[in-house]
Amino acid sequence: MTIRTKAILVAALLAPLAAAQGGRASVYKVDFNIRDTGDAGAKTGRKYSLIVDERQKGVFKIGNRVPMATGGGAGNMQFTYVDVGVNIECFVAEGDSKINLRTDMDLSTAVMPEKNPTPNPTISQIKLNVETMLTPGKPSVVASFDDPVTSRKFDLEATVTKL
Repeated sequence: MTIRTKAILVAALLAPLAAAQGGRASVYKVDFNIRDTGDAGAKTGRKYSLIVDERQKGVFKIGNRVPMATGGGAGNMQFTYVDVGVNIECFVAEGDSKINLRTDMDLSTAVMPEKNPTPNPTISQIKLNVETMLTPGKPSVVASFDDPVTSRKFDLEATVTKL
């Protein structure tokens, strides 16, 4: 086998590896800012950030697990636990000049009953499912919503930055 033949064979064997390295997924920082538009003192809002690989799901959960009685009797009570707080799942994919952001966000709180014979709390929940195209590095309001419990209005702002 000649040196030229060996070089061609090695190049043919390494070509898929080189293509895979060249097509490596990008990494993004996704920033979310939830702002109460009716509260002049809270202009900065609540901020949450994730680092996400392109075409991979990023998950962010912060809050508590609240027990809910589901059955049984005295001494044998059974519980199911509900996640309350801020739960974010997002997916990022690069487009031509924009970034596709798909986000599922769940904002919830548990309110314990005052004089209710049932020990279970009431769960107040806002769910958002957003799919949008964003300019990289530019903050954009991707959703506005009213809290049905407090009648306050909120904006969800997202910024996606390629790292």
